[in-house]
Amino acid sequence: MRTGNRQIVRIRPTSGLILVSLLLVSPPDFLLAAEPADSSRIAAVELAREGQIGSAIARLEELDAAHPGDPRILADLIILYRRAGDNVAILERTADLSPTEVPQYAHIAWAGALRDTRQFEQAAAVLRDSHRRLGTPGRVRYGVVSAEAGDTATAIKVLQGIDPLPDSAREVAMMAYGMRLSARARDALALANRARQINPAAPLPYVEQTLALWQLGAAERALEAVQAHPDRFEPNVRLQIEADAIAADIRQAIDRRDLLLVDARPQAANATMNAPQQRLDSFLERVPADHPQHRRALYDRVYLLREREWMPEAIATWKTLPTEPTPPPFVRRAAADAYLAEEQPEAALPLYESLLPAQGPADLTLLLDLYYTLIALEDYQRAADVRDRALQAPAWLPTGAGREPIPNWERVDVDQLLVDDAAYRQQDAEAWRRSGELVSTAPAHSGLWSQRAQIARWRGWPERAEKFTERAEAWAPEALETRLGRAANARDLGHWDDWKTEVDALAADFPRDVRVRRHLEELDDRDRFSIESEVTVGRSRGGDALVSGSNDASWRTRLNSPWTESDWRAFVEHRRDSATYDEVDVRHDRVAVGLEWAADRKRGWIAAHRDRLGDASAGVAAGWSQWLNDHWQVGIEADSNSMETPLRAREADIEGWSASALVDWRASESLSAYANTGLLTLDDGNRRLSLGTGVTRRVSAGPHHVTDLGGDLYYQGNSEPGGPYYNPETLGSASVRVDHDWITWRRYDRAFTQHFRAAAGMGYQADFGSDPTLELYYEHRWDINRRWAVRYGIGWNSTAYDGQQERRLFGLFGLEGIF
Repeated sequence: MRTGNRQIVRIRPTSGLILVSLLLVSPPDFLLAAEPADSSRIAAVELAREGQIGSAIARLEELDAAHPGDPRILADLIILYRRAGDNVAILERTADLSPTEVPQYAHIAWAGALRDTRQFEQAAAVLRDSHRRLGTPGRVRYGVVSAEAGDTATAIKVLQGIDPLPDSAREVAMMAYGMRLSARARDALALANRARQINPAAPLPYVEQTLALWQLGAAERALEAVQAHPDRFEPNVRLQIEADAIAADIRQAIDRRDLLLVDARPQAANATMNAPQQRLDSFLERVPADHPQHRRALYDRVYLLREREWMPEAIATWKTLPTEPTPPPFVRRAAADAYLAEEQPEAALPLYESLLPAQGPADLTLLLDLYYTLIALEDYQRAADVRDRALQAPAWLPTGAGREPIPNWERVDVDQLLVDDAAYRQQDAEAWRRSGELVSTAPAHSGLWSQRAQIARWRGWPERAEKFTERAEAWAPEALETRLGRAANARDLGHWDDWKTEVDALAADFPRDVRVRRHLEELDDRDRFSIESEVTVGRSRGGDALVSGSNDASWRTRLNSPWTESDWRAFVEHRRDSATYDEVDVRHDRVAVGLEWAADRKRGWIAAHRDRLGDASAGVAAGWSQWLNDHWQVGIEADSNSMETPLRAREADIEGWSASALVDWRASESLSAYANTGLLTLDDGNRRLSLGTGVTRRVSAGPHHVTDLGGDLYYQGNSEPGGPYYNPETLGSASVRVDHDWITWRRYDRAFTQHFRAAAGMGYQADFGSDPTLELYYEHRWDINRRWAVRYGIGWNSTAYDGQQERRLFGLFGLEGIF
């Protein structure tokens, strides 16, 4: 029938895009009978309704060829091509057209083809002017493609303006999708929930609800939904959600661990990390190595292992990562921390530097880590630059107008760094002063008291350090720093049982902490054999009767057994002295077996010894020493057959016994003094008394150079002067000396140090008066690792004997180590 100039067509219900066009576009201008081709178009539409899409498209293509440029035929073709899934045909026919050249009822299909090929901006352009006339479906799709094109402002405005909401669950779910892409996850979740109310069984609302939850951070809930209907999600999305859930699990485990550490439950804290790691490792086993989520899981694994202080494992995982793309900052930071903890600062440095912002302030903890890396690399100049940059951090943080500022607690770490910085530069007195200022300012800060105790130990004051650690205990008795301080104090005070008990407890609670591992290694040293050996070879010239011999040598080696639980150890010692006098070789070869006890800063030993050659005369020697406090140490020794007996006296069958006493005073590393006395009583009736004293003052110190200046006085008196050995009635000397150490190279326990020594003075001998003395010495010391060191050097001295200068050139080689 007809009414006016409009033809009314009765449409049978059907599905698909043609039906959508018929129902939603008014009036149905694609069916107008204004052209002769309309009847053929209607016939084509009827074929499409009956499901004969191919035939319908063929009929319309014939019409298009007969009536080129007819926009209605083109629009019908676009709809049918879309129904057939032929996006290529749509894009070919519309390549040079603007939206105004195509009837609006085909815009949704046209935009859909563009969207399928990810041409989101072009799809939005097609719908920009027509979406309002196309009704709710047009507005929904325009909002979605705008979000996909990155125009989130337009997407939000369009989607929020749709009121009332569609009755279609799919349409509402698409709105949720657009909101989710626009970072409006809460709005997306509300729309997805509404879509599920409309049709709880529909898959798209379920998917959007799940993804909105995921975007809101509820990764575990999203994963549960995925696992309930895995077929509704793309495999990549499933893996991404699972990876996010694992990452969230790791973060929560770290938070739980930190709370348990605050509650002094370290073992329970460690256990919280087991399940997330097992879950992560299982995920890595299931996901192909070339999948993006496998790489992302490796990122999380590096981070997790660093948090667990499994540093070697973190480094091993880091090395498996591809160089492209560049791992995110949190992964590089974790890898850098692991490298630094494992004493590989050269690998940590570029990773830390890659995290520094090109402009603006850097993260304070990053600057601190970078500082310690540069210190480990012995680059003190760059470390000072980083230190000064960290000092720019304010001590107080603003809180807004009219409110009091709050303390910047991170700044405390910078203040503590200043203490360490002075100590690293061997400015211990300055470190001590700065530490004192900090504890005066914040006396309730346990970490500051622990640091002050550490500086006291470095300065040689373990008793004072113990008192400072007790102050730290008053505020945080179970803090790791406090417990490490207790362990270090027990070690330095010689409280071996307390040290072992403390370290065993630390190892149970913090098995991966590098400082705890260091204590364990030092404890292990007590269960090992050790050796000390030194050889000196000299050649002398000048004088009629060389006191030292024309050629002389001394070799001393001592092998120590492990320490027992009662703090005893056995030792075997060999000492050999030889010299050539007037073409006659004189030597003394002696072996000793003894026991040594050491604890509580006390040491005692006793040894039986005998000649290895000749008459094998035996002797017994013993000694005792102890620290009275942090500054005074006393010691005594006695030997029934003294090794101090001159070689020429022994060659003449003269032996003797000796006794000596020593007093050491040590203010700190910068000032010390000593005094000693000795008595040697020989078989020929001679009693030799010796006295000595000296003082040492540090005059210069830096990161790699230390210079000490000292002076020494010596006196010797003999009751029976003369005889077959050098034995004046009295002799003495006064000298000044300078010692300089140059740490030429160092990496943690490995180091190469050059030592210089020069001494000059005057010597006095009864009946011969005074003559100058001079000594020069140069030495290399190699610390191969924490347990082994070698040194070698060459020296020259000039001393007057009986008024004649004797010049001696000598070389030295020493070895010490723990097996």
